[in-house]
Parts: sequence; structure tokens; C-alpha cells
Amino acid sequence: MARKVPAELAREIATTGMGRDITRPYTRDLEEPSDPRLLGAVDWGVYDRIKLDDQVRSTMAQRIAAVVSRDWDVLPGDDADPRSVQAADALKLVLEQASIDRVQEKMLWATFYGYQVAEIIWVPGPERIDFRFKVRHARRFRFTPEGDLRLLTTTAPRGEALPDRKFWVVRSGGTDDDEHYGRGLAEWLYWPVLFKRNGIRFWNKFLDKFAVPTALGRYRPGAPREEVERLLRALAAIANDTGIAIPDGAAVELLQAVNSGPAFEAMPRYMDEAIAKIVLSQTMTTEDGAGGRATGQIHAGVKLEVIKADADTQSDSFNESVARWWTDLNYGPDVASPRFVRIVEEEADLKHQVEVDEGLSRLGWTRNDDSFRDVYGDGFERMAQRSATAPAPANDARPGRTAAVSFGVADPAPLYVQRRLRNSDELVAWAMQQGFSALIPADQMHVTVLYSRRPVDWFALADDWTSGEPLIIPAGGPRRLARMGDGVALLFGSSRLAWRHDEMVRAGASHDFPEYLPHITLTYQGDDLDLDAIQPFTGALEFGPEQFEPLNLDWRDEIAEVSFAEGDGDIVDAVAARLVDQGLTAMSPMLIPLIQAIETSASAEELERNLLGAVDATRVEELAQLLARAGFGLRMAAEGGADS
Repeated sequence: MARKVPAELAREIATTGMGRDITRPYTRDLEEPSDPRLLGAVDWGVYDRIKLDDQVRSTMAQRIAAVVSRDWDVLPGDDADPRSVQAADALKLVLEQASIDRVQEKMLWATFYGYQVAEIIWVPGPERIDFRFKVRHARRFRFTPEGDLRLLTTTAPRGEALPDRKFWVVRSGGTDDDEHYGRGLAEWLYWPVLFKRNGIRFWNKFLDKFAVPTALGRYRPGAPREEVERLLRALAAIANDTGIAIPDGAAVELLQAVNSGPAFEAMPRYMDEAIAKIVLSQTMTTEDGAGGRATGQIHAGVKLEVIKADADTQSDSFNESVARWWTDLNYGPDVASPRFVRIVEEEADLKHQVEVDEGLSRLGWTRNDDSFRDVYGDGFERMAQRSATAPAPANDARPGRTAAVSFGVADPAPLYVQRRLRNSDELVAWAMQQGFSALIPADQMHVTVLYSRRPVDWFALADDWTSGEPLIIPAGGPRRLARMGDGVALLFGSSRLAWRHDEMVRAGASHDFPEYLPHITLTYQGDDLDLDAIQPFTGALEFGPEQFEPLNLDWRDEIAEVSFAEGDGDIVDAVAARLVDQGLTAMSPMLIPLIQAIETSASAEELERNLLGAVDATRVEELAQLLARAGFGLRMAAEGGADS
């Protein structure tokens, strides 16, 4: 049941009819427009003449074409009601048959006149009632003070009453609902067009008068009448003849007018800019502005706002009248009427959007398929993706075995660049001492220089100065163990690697993360390691030259870590042999003084003194470390089953 409201709240009070508007005369049957140039006029041809101006025509064509060139759609008034959905589909077919773009191209002149009128011709059919439009000239219609539309005819100069639901009226402009005629742009275009027209007229007079210099003839005092007339004929012949003859003693001069042409030329240009501002609210889409790209984008944005406003005005007017009436005739008043919409959105800058998406990808976000199609459209297929179990950091990746390159010599292709670690056995020895249970195979340890999903020209990224040379990271410096993705990595500082990576990115390569962190991935089985309790490896890191390889998204499946707990004889033998060798080799200089002390001693007392002196002269702490290192290597060889 409908809710009730007091009658005084439901009815209009401040109407303009019956003399209730004190600002309007109560002497006429029809309401007069507020525009003083139209007040009491039967023919509004004054504004039709304004349309003849070239700048008015051009800017209005821009404004109208910008709306009708956009796609349109018909949406259900109620998505949950099947009848409303069916009505939307049917209305869309009707509008296609009625050539709605052509109709709206004419109805958009409401912005110029203030209002525009289209007659609806209802067409009964076997399945539904359709319609078509005939757009009439606005000056043929007037409004009553109550807002009812009237048609001016020779038999009804005060206006002929019109049936309901027969005419579609679009109003534009106006600051209140009391202005039934709207306020068209023509009202504001009147003076700029008039001034421009008069300025051009004065300019033509100036050119006619001063484009050719004025000839001045001088004759001597007392010259006879015939001689003066002969001189005048000679001056008149200057404009057309190549030569003239003048009496002896006479002189001819050419008077050049002061150049006022630029002032006349500036007047029409200034008025053209004023017209563009009135119609488009900006000037740089019609003139060669000097404000730069940023200013041009601002002006284009202003024009887009104007286009959106025009499209909304047309759609709202249609939906409130024609769409509602058509729904009532075909489906009944209880069905929500469909909504006609113009899709007026700023054209996406896809290059900028790609940069935004790449930034989001580095932060761990990606678009789903629906979102991708909404932004970039159809016609794309997703490339093969990395396994969901793969580690997140892009520079952890390793391409595995190098495959034959199948693309052309200069064809862009995804790229992976790495440097292999040459002294990996030292890193493995350190890792075993620190309690790592498994490691990536020593021959696969590397630092990633570039992991580019974006296709690039490989040869354009070559660097003759650095890429082919080995790279040595000196001992010490910033080192840290960190978890990256599901792996454990040794991070280290290298300005040379960082510079090389940035150089490739600037050349067009991509990178999946906000910053590049040089590191060596050690293991993907380090969940039980307490990284805070482990002293990072501080020795030198020796890397080989850069290796350019095709990007392998399945690299993770090709890594088989070496487990120390399983007693891999090869790795244990290699590490143990290096530890023993390094320990004994380094101890040799320290043992020589002790051997000499033993050989030169003649008695037990002398031997004790010589040994004590030799021990004081050696690096006791370093000796103890080397002995421990060699002993650790020997134990590894014994426990791991290596040949010793």
C-alpha cells in the first residue's frame, strides 16, 4: 500500500503559471524565453545565422560527433526481473532500427538552441509496438507557463495543444526548472560571432584600401588644367598599367599606409578562441596551442567532461520519457523500463597501463583473465606459467640446460642471464660446517643477472667490456643469509652486478621485483635452519662470464639437490679433499719452525725450551683453526665412505 503524505507537501507551490511568477509578464498564453533576443520573436532565425560561422560549425560538429561516435547499450531496469531483461533486449533492436545515432546527432543541437524536439511515430507490429523519430526544428514549438509543449501553426499562432507521449523533448542549460526553454549556447555565441563578422568586414575594407599604396601626384603651381587632368589619368593607370607618362615637371609618389593589418587579423582569432571556449570549454583541441603535452591533456580532459555531460543529458531525457512510454505500451507500468546509455570513457593509455601492471606484478599482484580482457580486450592467450611451487624471486631462477634458440637472429625473445660460481666447493664446505643438510649442486650455483619475461633483442644487451670477463667479489663486505621464496640464499653486495642489471632493464628488459638483490640460492630444503645463528660465508666469490640463455619457466623441476645426510660420496669426497688439502697446505709454514726445534735440540730441557720458543713465534689461533679444518675433512671422509 502506498504511503500517504500531506497534500501541501505533495503539490507544487512555486509554479510559473497563472501569474505566480512575478518576474514574468502575465499577459500571454505562451511563456516567453528568457533570452531577450528571442523575446516576442516568431522566427528564431537569428540563431540559425550563427550556425553559418565556420568556427561554430566546426566546434559543434566536434562536440556532437564525440557523443554519437561512442558505443551505446541498453541495460535492464531490473536485472532480477526477466521481463525487464527481455524489454532491454527488445528496445535495443528497436533503437537499431530507428537509427538512434542519426536521431541523437540532431537532438544534440539542444545544446545550441536550449531545447530540441523529436516527434515519435508509434508503429504497431505483430509482437510489439515499435517507434521511429522525426526531429523537428525547435523554433516551431513553444511552452505554456505550466510547461506543456505547443506547436505554432498558421491556424494556431498561440500554439496548438499536443497529445501526451507524442513528442520527446531534450532541454539543455538553464539554472532552474522554471526555464522550460533551456539556455542554449547560441545565446552566448551571438556576440563573438557578431564581433568576428564585423571584424572581418573591416579587415576587408582595410585590405581594399591599403593593400595597394596610394599614388600622390605633384604638379607645379600655375600648371594648366589639361596638365593636371593628364597627371590624374596617369595616377589612375598606376594600378593596372606597367608604365605611365606624366607632364614635364610633375612628380609621382606612392604613399604606404601604416600597417594595421595584424590588429584586424587578431580580432577574428580572438573571437574564434572565445567560440571554442563557449562550445568546448577549452581551446587546444581546435587551435595549435603552445602549452605543451600536459596542458593539452588537461584541455582534452575538459572536452571529455563536456561530452559525458551531453551524453548523460540525452540518455536521462530518453529514459524518463520514450523508454518509459514504450515499456508501458509493451510490458506494462509494473516493469522497470530499460536504460539507454552512451559509453563515454577516456581511452585507456595501454602503455601506461602496462607499466602499472608490471609494478603490481613486482609487488606480487596479477590480473585475472576477466580483468585482463576488460582492460586490453580480446585476442590474447596467456603464456605458460611457472609452477605454483616455484620460489617467488625472479633472480632466484635458473634456466637449466641450454636449449637451441629457435627465433631469428634479431628477433626479441625472453632472456635469462647468469654467472656461474667457480669456487662453489668453498661455499659447499662452509655450508656443511654450518649444518646445511642439502645444497643445490655445486656446478649449478650461480648469480642471476637478468630474468626478463619481456622479449628483448639479446644482441642489443651485449657488453663487450664486462659481460665476457670473470667477476670476483672480494672477501668481506655486506653478506646476509635470507629466505627468498621457499629457498635460502646468500645475499652479497655488488655494484657492478646491480649496474649491469639496471642497464639491461633500461634497454627494454623486464624484472619481476622492485629491486635487484645479487644472491646465490643455496637450498630449498632449509626450513629447519636458524639463519640468525649461522655466520654468513665471507670468503671471495668467483663468478664466470655472463651466459645468455632462453628463459625456462620450468627450471625448478630440473634442480636435484645434493643431500649430505644421504652420504653422496662424490660431493663428500670433493669437499673433504679440499678441506684436508687447504688445512695441511696452510699449516706447512707453521710446522717448519717446530720441526727445526726438534732437530736442533740435544737434550730434553733444550727441546722444551726450543718448542716453547717456536710455539710463541707461530700463530697459535690460526694453527688451531687449520688443524680443526683438516680434522673435519678427515672425519667427513671416514664417515661419508670416501676413499682416504
